[in-house]
Amino acid sequence: MEEKGRIGIPRALMFYRYFPLWKVFFEELGWRVIVSDGLGKRGKLVYFEDSCLPMKLLITHSMDLKEKVDHLFIPRLVSLHRSYIMCPKFRGAPDIVRLATERTVSILDETIDLRMREHSTLRALLKTGKRLGVTEKDGKRAFQKAERFFLNFQKGWEDRINGLPLKQVFHLESPAPAKNEEKPFRVAFIGHPYNLFDTDVNKDILSFARSLGMRIITPDGLSEKEINAQVSEFSKEIYWSSGREIVGSLFHFLSGGVDGVVFLTSFKCGIDALLQEFIRRRLKLKGGVSIPLLVLSLDEHSGREGLTTRLEAFRDVMEQQKIRNPKHEIRNNPK
Repeated sequence: MEEKGRIGIPRALMFYRYFPLWKVFFEELGWRVIVSDGLGKRGKLVYFEDSCLPMKLLITHSMDLKEKVDHLFIPRLVSLHRSYIMCPKFRGAPDIVRLATERTVSILDETIDLRMREHSTLRALLKTGKRLGVTEKDGKRAFQKAERFFLNFQKGWEDRINGLPLKQVFHLESPAPAKNEEKPFRVAFIGHPYNLFDTDVNKDILSFARSLGMRIITPDGLSEKEINAQVSEFSKEIYWSSGREIVGSLFHFLSGGVDGVVFLTSFKCGIDALLQEFIRRRLKLKGGVSIPLLVLSLDEHSGREGLTTRLEAFRDVMEQQKIRNPKHEIRNNPK
């Protein structure tokens, strides 16, 4: 198929969950997908507005792409769940980028709001396709293929994040390893996808965790039923879909199945700040936890050395716990 043009996707925010779906969809329509590079050692953030580091990275990556593509794909994410909403900054993200780029590049910003059928992912991508001159029939065909690829990609997720270099996890041409080396520790890493997998946010902490003998488990493998089982008893509803996933998965893993839990948060994230307080109070009511829990707060000033030192100490705590409890059996294995 003849290339129709270039669509840029910033390596930020929900790129770290939905990129496989988005990439295959646009490629099926004949568009070449260009992804921004990471900051690297010499990269500099664009300080357009005072926000959390992930949002600053969205602006920085968008600025990097604007001269290289015909369109930027930055959907207006209102809700990715039929009952709950995203952080308000997600719905304003296309507008912030439009101001930062001074309207010098076209932005594909259709709304995705799963609470309303007309704003579902399918309808949003069909509207995006229409802007690109695609018929609804071709748009549906492309979406169906992209959805099949995405679901298959998710099945090999745990093997990918444990068997591939972290910077290759979203290289779709890299197949998931058939079998990973066994590790002495199973550790659940909890947080927003961009905190977990953006190496510019977390200083590639997952690679270091693997080198310490940790097999990484993430909430991606949990069902909505398993998440709801942990939050349904709370007296107050958690209205943010990401917040429910974080709290539900954290308490799911703290109940068994892993040797430790690491919660990665953004320093200026209001949602994360509230969740941390909520989790502390909940743990106090439960009388603490028997599984080691580490909370790491991240921003542009976080140093890799400080993070790795804390992770090494965390590994030592898990090791001591295994020595004290040699007959400890992993329960509620999420696999």
